[in-house]
Order: sequence, then structure tokens, then C-alpha cells
Amino acid sequence: MGKIKLEGIEVMARIGLLEEELFAPQDLRVTVELTYDFETIRETDEITDGIDYRTVIEKVRGFCAKYDGKTLERFAHLLASELKDSFPVQTVRLTVDKPRYTKKLGLAEIRVEVER
Repeated sequence: MGKIKLEGIEVMARIGLLEEELFAPQDLRVTVELTYDFETIRETDEITDGIDYRTVIEKVRGFCAKYDGKTLERFAHLLASELKDSFPVQTVRLTVDKPRYTKKLGLAEIRVEVER
């Protein structure tokens, strides 16, 4: 068993509750951790026997480009579910950071984490 961790994938998504958030996509950072069996790729050293992280990044960015919703919780749940359905993994752990409003709210981070 092993993990791939792709930290801080920079994406744009239309997400939020405020009027200004509803009209323009905003920056998010997505971190994805995929747990799966490395046994075959460990032996063959062929990417076709594992998970190509470039494909994971493309899937994340494609999802974000189409997304239109209000809450980070729903966004994270749907994205984690899509990744779990798309790749041969045991678990998907997903973290979404929303940096746009941290200073306005006096916070260091706005983050949602889910695991599927």
C-alpha cells in the first residue's frame, strides 16, 4: 500500500455565498492524497500499472472549471467522490483551501477536508 499526495493544486472555481463570488471564479488550492496498492508498479516501473498524477491533476482542474456551487463542503465531497470513482484507489483524502477571504475574516486559513 502507498500514497500519492498532490499538494496545493491551483484551480479556479465558481463557489461561494456572496454576490461577488457568484459571478467570477476564484482561486482555490486543492490537495489530493490517494491511497492504493503500489505492488504492480513497484515491480514493473511502468506508469500504466499505477496512477499518473498528471491525469489526477487534469481531472481536478476539469471538475473545478465546470463547478458552480455555494459551499466548500459540497465541492470537496463531490470532487473526492469523482476521484474515487475515476481511479483504482482505496481512499481519497481531499483538502480545499479558499484563500480569498482569509484576511477579511482575520484568519490564517479557510480549509475543508474530506475522506472517501
